[in-house]
Amino acid sequence: MRIGFIGVGGIAGNYLSSLKRLNQPVAAVCDVNAERAAQVAGEHQAASYGDHREMLAQEKLDAVFIGIPPGAHEGQVADAAGWGAAVFVAKPIGLDLDAVRRTRDVIQAKGVINQVGYMARYSDITEKAREITKDQPLGMGIGRFMCRMGAHPWWGKQAMCGGQMLEQSTHVFDLLRYFLGEVAEVQAYGHKGLGDDIADFEDSTVCNLRFANGAVGNVTSTCIANAPDGFAMELTGRDFYLRFVMDTRLQGQINGEALNFEGQEAGYFRQVEQFLKAVEQHDQSLVRSSYADAARTLAVTLAANRSLETGQLEKVVEV
Repeated sequence: MRIGFIGVGGIAGNYLSSLKRLNQPVAAVCDVNAERAAQVAGEHQAASYGDHREMLAQEKLDAVFIGIPPGAHEGQVADAAGWGAAVFVAKPIGLDLDAVRRTRDVIQAKGVINQVGYMARYSDITEKAREITKDQPLGMGIGRFMCRMGAHPWWGKQAMCGGQMLEQSTHVFDLLRYFLGEVAEVQAYGHKGLGDDIADFEDSTVCNLRFANGAVGNVTSTCIANAPDGFAMELTGRDFYLRFVMDTRLQGQINGEALNFEGQEAGYFRQVEQFLKAVEQHDQSLVRSSYADAARTLAVTLAANRSLETGQLEKVVEV
């Protein structure tokens, strides 16, 4: 399989490490930072490019990993799919829902395997929880992403990352959708002033959710303080409670019986392994986080951002 990369900073290192574990070589890499592209290419004996279109035209790739900031999406995913390559896209998949729709349509028209890097869907604790909740009606899901962000070249810029709910807490929104279904409307509130040296957007946010099935939820986020178990989620039903502590601990009470489950796989490796299997077998059903599904998570976080601006209840746009 001939694999290429568009963007080799940040999260790309995780994908490259997983490919190395799978003994899967990389044929070509592209990055706007020529020095970084050349360094990664040298480490992997791959060809180096500064223009993704040139790489796609020259290399005849079977699959492309796209790991670029959401604000840098300018057709790279659609271009790769247009050349017939399977695409693995780092979350979130952009800031412009119309552009995301156009890319989704190209992917569907070309029929290429596609996956987005929502690794939590592939963890042991998520698999265990899906088994437990299969026939369990759920009434509420709450989650949080609470961390202290350090210096970063683009993360603290709203124009490039879309804010914390869209860029980081998207994992929580996505996992809540995975268990509770589609979100109908949201209402969010934010606070500014304690993290102006960290980000040009809210340092703390809360977002309430109403799901289409009537369930309710909440996502709490902050970028100014690390919390114990800062990435966590809880689900409730009748005589039913589950608590996810990412990435490998699941606790709860089910009909009065305690549950304590320790997983091993956090999902980072398995998501890449699963993507390669899907490409090899040309079987999209092996993917748990398709581009079209990720577009619906993006629609939720965009609605949350709108609510921050308006202070009103905002409906989630259908994608």
